[in-house]
Amino acid sequence: MRTKLRMASLSIATVMTAVLPALSAETAQDFVTKAAIGGMFEVQSSKVAQDKLQDPTLKDFAQRMISDHGTANAKLESIAGEQKLQVPADLDAAHKSDVDKLQSAAAPVDAPYADMQRTAHADAVSMFESYAKDGDNSALKSFASETLPTLKMHQEMIGKVAAAAPAPDSSAPAASDADTTNSAAPVPGANSFTED
Repeated sequence: MRTKLRMASLSIATVMTAVLPALSAETAQDFVTKAAIGGMFEVQSSKVAQDKLQDPTLKDFAQRMISDHGTANAKLESIAGEQKLQVPADLDAAHKSDVDKLQSAAAPVDAPYADMQRTAHADAVSMFESYAKDGDNSALKSFASETLPTLKMHQEMIGKVAAAAPAPDSSAPAASDADTTNSAAPVPGANSFTED
């Protein structure tokens, strides 16, 4: 009985070991679809936002996205063609909605564009890291590994731009060194700790 139980446990463990790597890695077609949509989104959103951005650093970032992701998109399309994989012709509904929001928004669109870029690059870095490690297609794994440093650089750039941006609420009063009295402050010598 014990031998049968051990054998059953070993066969379950073997099956689980064989299945788990397949769950952590996307298929080549999934990777191509998601990477192509992500790359197209970077280019399209940056083109739409570029004329509506106020911060010159963010404008430079948008131009960099158009250039870098345009190059990566062309390379991905070439590899996908060689591998007989389909490249989507347009964005999915969620990404198209984000581009449409930028298109219809009044200038400046710095904050929503930066937020979209932060999210998009976090997703891209995660996906490219995963596929570079566990992908099922050697040519696409190489592409993911080669593209990853650029994506990480973009992620770092958008993080710095967003951190340097002024707070959205500029109507808050500035701090002052003037000797003013705060009527809500406790009166010196008379508070709950000193009253007795």
